[in-house]
Amino acid sequence: MSAPDSAPASPLASAAQAPPAAPAPAVGGVQTVRRVITYLLLLVMVIIAAMGLSGLLERALGPDRSIVSYDNYGLAQNLAFSLIAGPLAALLWWLVWRTSASARDRASVAWPVYLVITSTIALITFTTSLFGWAAQALAGDWQPGGLATGIVWGLVWLWHYWMWRHPAKGPTRLVGVAPAIASLVGLTYGVGGLVFSLSGLIDSTVDAFGQLVVSGSTWEPIVQPLVWAVGGGILWWWHWFRVGVCKQTTGFANVLLVFITGFAAFAVFAFGVTLTLATILELVTGSTDPLAVLLDPLGIAIACAAFGALTLVYHVRVVAAHPPVIASATRLVTSGVALAFAATGVGVTVNALLATFASTLVADNIRNLLLGGISALLVGGALWWVTWRPVSASSPGRVATPGRRVYLVVIFGLSALVALITLLVIGFQLFSFLLDSANGGSFIDRSRQAIGLLAATVLVAAYHFAIWRSDRSNSIGHEQVRRIDRVTLVTASGGTDAADAIRAATGARVTVLRRADAVHGEADGAALAKALDGVEAGHVLVVAGAKSAVEVIRLGD
Repeated sequence: MSAPDSAPASPLASAAQAPPAAPAPAVGGVQTVRRVITYLLLLVMVIIAAMGLSGLLERALGPDRSIVSYDNYGLAQNLAFSLIAGPLAALLWWLVWRTSASARDRASVAWPVYLVITSTIALITFTTSLFGWAAQALAGDWQPGGLATGIVWGLVWLWHYWMWRHPAKGPTRLVGVAPAIASLVGLTYGVGGLVFSLSGLIDSTVDAFGQLVVSGSTWEPIVQPLVWAVGGGILWWWHWFRVGVCKQTTGFANVLLVFITGFAAFAVFAFGVTLTLATILELVTGSTDPLAVLLDPLGIAIACAAFGALTLVYHVRVVAAHPPVIASATRLVTSGVALAFAATGVGVTVNALLATFASTLVADNIRNLLLGGISALLVGGALWWVTWRPVSASSPGRVATPGRRVYLVVIFGLSALVALITLLVIGFQLFSFLLDSANGGSFIDRSRQAIGLLAATVLVAAYHFAIWRSDRSNSIGHEQVRRIDRVTLVTASGGTDAADAIRAATGARVTVLRRADAVHGEADGAALAKALDGVEAGHVLVVAGAKSAVEVIRLGD
């Protein structure tokens, strides 16, 4: 019997002869693009639908309670926005919400970014419209547009707030960003409303020469800002205490705390004190302006100084409960703000002194300009001296402050940039004066603002460049003996104290990664820093284990 013409091939032979499988597509990139496009479309549809519904509700709440009116073009736009964009937004939301329970979608950055952007837009639109409508309603002015916009966008905000807090489909990343922004919005409304209310009260009292006369035109500037203050206070209190923004230790929450304490509250306080001092100096120097004109800025000045100080004192206590690096960053930011006030005072003072050689300003204007510059210089200089402490600026403890080098480079770079720009302006004015002097005006009159700004920025740049060079020369020896450049710390706790200890012991840049599982008996910062004694590497991985166990792994470049 003859053999078969062809024997069946073995599985190995078949596998060897099979063509190579095509590489799997990069699903992650496609899914990311899909999420970004979907969320962007959903954001646009939600905004358009909310605009249309607000317009329809405004017509329904109007004096005639009629949706159909002579404005057919506006009605057609509102109907198109509502009946076309609304169903599209509902369809897109259903597609998004159906897949939001998966771990991949919940961990995607696009999901919390969409919620942050949309909820912030809805919150600001809802609060400004509703608070503005309430303030106008107190004065007897019925504005249905503000109420309609507030209702619709308030529902949009509640909808996204519910999605944000959903236990099964809410985002797992950037979870504290939206509440932190909402608390900042509420704080801004609250402090701003109190400032304008107290300012109106002081202005009314001054106008009545000590006797407050309650009338329609008098109580409105006092009571209307209180609507914003109450609404903003409730919004801030809910997110700050009930949601727990005050206890957040994330990077965004820390940056927000530094911004509020070191920049916003401190700047409002410094502005109020500067304006108050300028007003007092004008009264003392015997200005010829009417008393009502001299006292006009007193209300806003006192209000800014008072509530700026209260906000600053409260947040300074909050900063004190955080790690030292937050206090250090806050101090650097306040130093920069105070320096900006002092430099502005120098520039305005030089401008006023140069104005004495010009004939365009009268004596009263020159005096007011000079007193304003002196006030800014005195207040900003005093605050800068307290926050920066120049006597001990080069001490070893101050030189090792986190972020100090970045602060010095930023201040020096910005000052040098402004100085170069003002130098170009002065050169332009000089050549313009030489080529076209017949148009009138001296060279000093044309360029005195730029000369004043140049003098201030040159002083600031020179001082901070000298401090930077001194710090660099003092730290050269430390940089030469540094054996570790980067440390990645894996810990179950917050890791802030441990990171500070490692940074202080090695001088390395420390990155903290949070473990998902709990670890009992984890080593403290001192033990982690001690485990790095004698280790030399560009990048080191430190894993804090249970029962004070520490694993140190040298990583490749």
